[in-house]
Amino acid sequence: MRVTTSRFIEPKYRLLFWPLLLTFLTFGASMTIIGALLPKILSSFHWSYTAAGAVLASSALGYALSTLTAGMLIQRIGAKLVLVMGLVLLSGSLFFFGALPAVLFNLVFNLLIGIGQGTMETVVNYSLVRMERPGQSHLMSFSHAAFSVGAIGGPTVVALVLARGLPWQTVYHLAAALAMGVALVTALLPFSRIAHAEPEHPSEAGFRKLARYPMFFLAFFVLFIYVGLEIGISNWVSEYYVKVFSTPITTGAFMVSIFWFGIFTGRVLLPVVYRGPRQAESLLVLGALYTLSLLGALLMPSAISAGFFFYLTSLGCSAVYPLVMTLLGRYFERGQSVAVGFASSGGGFGSLVFPLMMSGVAQSLGLRAGFIVYLFMGVLLVVLAYFVVIQMKMRKPV
Repeated sequence: MRVTTSRFIEPKYRLLFWPLLLTFLTFGASMTIIGALLPKILSSFHWSYTAAGAVLASSALGYALSTLTAGMLIQRIGAKLVLVMGLVLLSGSLFFFGALPAVLFNLVFNLLIGIGQGTMETVVNYSLVRMERPGQSHLMSFSHAAFSVGAIGGPTVVALVLARGLPWQTVYHLAAALAMGVALVTALLPFSRIAHAEPEHPSEAGFRKLARYPMFFLAFFVLFIYVGLEIGISNWVSEYYVKVFSTPITTGAFMVSIFWFGIFTGRVLLPVVYRGPRQAESLLVLGALYTLSLLGALLMPSAISAGFFFYLTSLGCSAVYPLVMTLLGRYFERGQSVAVGFASSGGGFGSLVFPLMMSGVAQSLGLRAGFIVYLFMGVLLVVLAYFVVIQMKMRKPV
């Protein structure tokens, strides 16, 4: 990947770009370990699906709140300081999660984990938008592929730790150490190189001005649905395999890795296979692939055949987020930190609502019913992607 990305990035940004990949890798690992560990947490702490849904939703609430405010903080105190604070908070919260079985205790620390993750999301996306060459989405795709690597590695570490009989909290302690190491590296990075890439004018590109444009809200709702679906499947596919197909817990954790491997594959291949300017149309195609593939997964009678379609589902998920961020960068020449932060908060609120919705439906109607709800939301994602295509054709740079 090094050779490929080097052709797409300005030389002055390379020293900053590679550590940002590591930041997103850490973000991905911290995001998926709870889904891979969910069956173990449920059995050891004796939580109900409703309690588990509340804990899962707490990180999403923190994520949504921090993404909503991080864009404005960047304009005031700078991207580096915002990112370092988020990483330090993430590290401490990961370390204490699971120390006690009380639902409220873990809900609070998962809330703080989400705040740290949302801060990382906003700063990295904002930085990449300003580093990306006009008309391209390569850096965004490769960076989000690094997120997928972490998302694959997290469940893999879960399986290794559980196979060795170690406490499941060990996974969280390892993730905390990684986050703290990345924070130390981030403190040394030359963020000044992107601070002058494009001048930010808060008075000319504040929330109220950007809110005049439909694209501002379309990006929010696309990510609201997309992140909700992506995190929802990631968090619950392990339990789906354990309950529906009666597989071992380690197999369920492996399916989380398979799901994120598909996302990684799509994010790496898309900028290599397709280098044209029609990112909005690509968004529409991916939404359709997600919806049709999830339908296939739910119809399959065996764990293996369902796994194949879950992999295709993850390919449909793969590049939606980086494509939306790239389209925002093209549409809004001013106020990019605000636009990126607001769109990211849509993903945060989606990851808040969808786990609560899934836990409620699963508790009363079963896991299959919850995944059927995800299927119908995929149809809505396709509709929104169609309106994004229209807006990009009508766009006038802001």
